[in-house]
Amino acid sequence: MESIAARTLILAFIMLVSLVACQLGEPAITPAPTHGASHPFDVAWDDRAIFREGLIESEQEALGRLPGASVYRIDFQIADDLFLLEGHEQVRYTNQEDEPLHDIYFRLFSNTAGGKTTVSALQVDDQEVEPVYEFEDSALRVPLPVALQPGEQAVIQMDFEVQVAREMAGNYGLFGYFEGVLVLDEFYPVIPAYDDEGWNVEVPPPNADVTHFDASFYLVRVTAPDSLTVAASGVEVGREYKADTQILTFAAGPARDFYLAASEDYIVVSETVGETTINSYALSEWTAGAELALQFATNALRGFSKRFGDYPYTEFDIVSTPMQALGMEYPGIIAITLKEYDPEAEFSGVSSQVYLESTLAHEAAHQWFYNVVGNDQIDEPWLDEAVVQYATGLYYVDAYDEAAAQRYRESWYGRWDRVDRADVPIGLPAGEYTGKEYGAIVYGRGPLFITALAEAMGQETFDQFLRDYYQSNKWGIGTADAFRQLAEDHCQCDLTALFHEWVYQR
Repeated sequence: MESIAARTLILAFIMLVSLVACQLGEPAITPAPTHGASHPFDVAWDDRAIFREGLIESEQEALGRLPGASVYRIDFQIADDLFLLEGHEQVRYTNQEDEPLHDIYFRLFSNTAGGKTTVSALQVDDQEVEPVYEFEDSALRVPLPVALQPGEQAVIQMDFEVQVAREMAGNYGLFGYFEGVLVLDEFYPVIPAYDDEGWNVEVPPPNADVTHFDASFYLVRVTAPDSLTVAASGVEVGREYKADTQILTFAAGPARDFYLAASEDYIVVSETVGETTINSYALSEWTAGAELALQFATNALRGFSKRFGDYPYTEFDIVSTPMQALGMEYPGIIAITLKEYDPEAEFSGVSSQVYLESTLAHEAAHQWFYNVVGNDQIDEPWLDEAVVQYATGLYYVDAYDEAAAQRYRESWYGRWDRVDRADVPIGLPAGEYTGKEYGAIVYGRGPLFITALAEAMGQETFDQFLRDYYQSNKWGIGTADAFRQLAEDHCQCDLTALFHEWVYQR
């Protein structure tokens, strides 16, 4: 404990000295070289060259866009027992709103997922401020010493300590150390999106995904036991070994989030599709499942890239992890429940391999709708989940044929049947659904609405619309209103009645 804390303080001091030196135009103090270059944290905030390696050639123009995107620099250490994280974080945040900001919020989701995050040494532009914990400690309010005017930037930095969950708790058990696998879902302090309703902060609902973040850039250095095989968002841009530890640096961006999973027992199989390397991680006893997942991922990336636009990254990772859900999406990486890798397992009488394919296709589609095109997953969860369910049907068309797709689509009715096909609107905030309604309506009735929309618009027109929705909202935030307006622009028709029948509350 003491040695970990000491190393964290030293790292924080080095980063602070480097920042001051860079601001003064003097050479920065650099740690030991990584891949023959100075440490990546020493580059200027606006230097995005390190993120180029993680983007395919046609997507690298994104580095010249998004001038106000937040930049995260996170340096943390995983304790030997894997139950404690200690780190330092710096974020440069730009006020992209049309009004001054007096506070900036950070989400601390581990506090509602069985863990515990505390923050110390909080500073805004080198001025110390006191953190204010709100929303059952799931959010940290940072009072700004001076209001941040539109277009202005601030650098917020802090030390953080995270106690890793030992038992599955909130948010589907996605954060913790279980069954020999470390899963770090929403483990770091992260700034939520700001929109016409202000900061998107609330006590997370018991269902739905909790993230609503702007596309940002992440440089993350993790010090971990060298016995771990680590998979994470982005690409590895640095690796060092010291004694029995490994020091890995990842660059990810543009991206909505940063995720990491690790295990001493992971094996990995890989394949290249175009400019993208697909890595499939699984526990060593499930090597066949890893290879099967790799095959499904290859089909998914090829099909979705053709339909919507190229997958943007040079790496795509699949990790098998323990969880209470079937799967979960993150930028450049998806997690699939361990049970789906067991060839002897069944889900309600259906083979685990059938579930593995549909789950993987669904989570892969989220790379287009959730990551590249964001949305409010708490207030408008249908906008990514229903669209992605529909896209999973397209996966089966592309990988097999229309008959296979139709067999998959029957599962939507099965979900909706859980609430006796009730006419509950698909467009409610996640917290307003009760009991089984969330899964039945958003994942079951939701894609049936998308199908009805395609029929109303005409399939060819709808296909063009969905591709346009993706392309025109790339790295931005989509909304239900924008979705409907663009659809009407494409079909030159009034979709009011259809949306009221399926989406809106009556």
